[in-house]
Amino acid sequence: MDPDDPDPPGFPHPISPLASHLARVHLAVTIPLLILTLLPLLTRLYLRLHPKPPHPQTFGWDDLLILLGFAATIAEIALLQREMFLSPRSISFATFTSALQHAYLAIFFWNLGMLLIKASIALTLLRIPLDHWGWRPFLYGIVAVQMVWFVGDTVYIFGLKCRPLRAAWDLRVWAEAGSECTSTKTDVLVSSIGSAINVVTSLLLSVAPMAVLAKLRRPRRERLLVCVLTGIGLFASGASIVKAVKVGRWDTNEVEDTWALAMQIATWTVVELLVAVLAACSPSLKGPIEGLLGRCGILLTGRREEEFGFAGEHGGRSRGERELEVQMRGEEVSMLEMPGRSGPVVFREGEELEGKEDSTTAKRKAARKARREARRAAREAAEGGAVQTLEDQGEGNTGAGEGSNRRVIPE
Repeated sequence: MDPDDPDPPGFPHPISPLASHLARVHLAVTIPLLILTLLPLLTRLYLRLHPKPPHPQTFGWDDLLILLGFAATIAEIALLQREMFLSPRSISFATFTSALQHAYLAIFFWNLGMLLIKASIALTLLRIPLDHWGWRPFLYGIVAVQMVWFVGDTVYIFGLKCRPLRAAWDLRVWAEAGSECTSTKTDVLVSSIGSAINVVTSLLLSVAPMAVLAKLRRPRRERLLVCVLTGIGLFASGASIVKAVKVGRWDTNEVEDTWALAMQIATWTVVELLVAVLAACSPSLKGPIEGLLGRCGILLTGRREEEFGFAGEHGGRSRGERELEVQMRGEEVSMLEMPGRSGPVVFREGEELEGKEDSTTAKRKAARKARREARRAAREAAEGGAVQTLEDQGEGNTGAGEGSNRRVIPE
């Protein structure tokens, strides 16, 4: 199209204050979300490219697919920028046509991005060694549905919607004799089918990890954290639903400013893609979040290091009790592990552990007994003067009869 050609009737096309405001909203929403998405994405890539315990997994196909999906998302964002006008103005027919062309091509990259992201999530879940006959067919089925939709929608937008294809964005070609395009109702129907598929697949891929965690014997806090991270995909489903509602308004007579409506659809499209990438990569933040919470004294895989409470009240232990318990536990365990140590370390009713059981089993039993004795000693110490009393009691028990319960606390 020659830019020197005069504009057809109805041009220059006005960009309303509402449309320009929604364009600014689009940037205000998508730019911070894009930066936020980079954090888990880069964390995931770093952990996969530098595998080490507790993250031994290496770079795989799921990581390559998420990179390609993110690249498709960036292409989508770049193409949609051509229709963003941050201030009210009037645009020429050439500018109008260029904006429509880039927005039309963005449909393909949206569809491609969703396929790659969903496939990446499915392959990541396949890394979980779940022994269930339906696990792998379930994930492969989701990828197959997404693949079929991608092929079908690509054929529609490039082969079936308009003949010639340029008529999809060039009003002059569309008005020529012999040009043919599908109706707006058909476009809305096709878009709604795609949104429905994305909603269902996002829900399934978000709920599946939660169902897996329910069968694993993991601490409740750890399961809660993973559910929160994987549940981010539910927001992608929400964005798909909102976008489907906006697209459904396109075929109604109540829309006066179609350019403003296009800004809303573009915003929710980008949000849908970025949140999907965020959901796919957020589980990679589990390790760093665990480390951060651990520094704050909150353990996801065990009890907290610090328990608040007064000594002897509601089961709480003072700091002195905990230090005494740790010290006594360490001394008794070290005695068990010292080669050549003579005499029994922990015994009861004349029963000695030496030479009667397997050494590993004996050490474990003795360590458990030592911990119980340490807790008892800690409670007595909290009640006042228990440390010295406990030592005196240990010395007195040394000469007790054969049938008495004897206890030796190492000095």
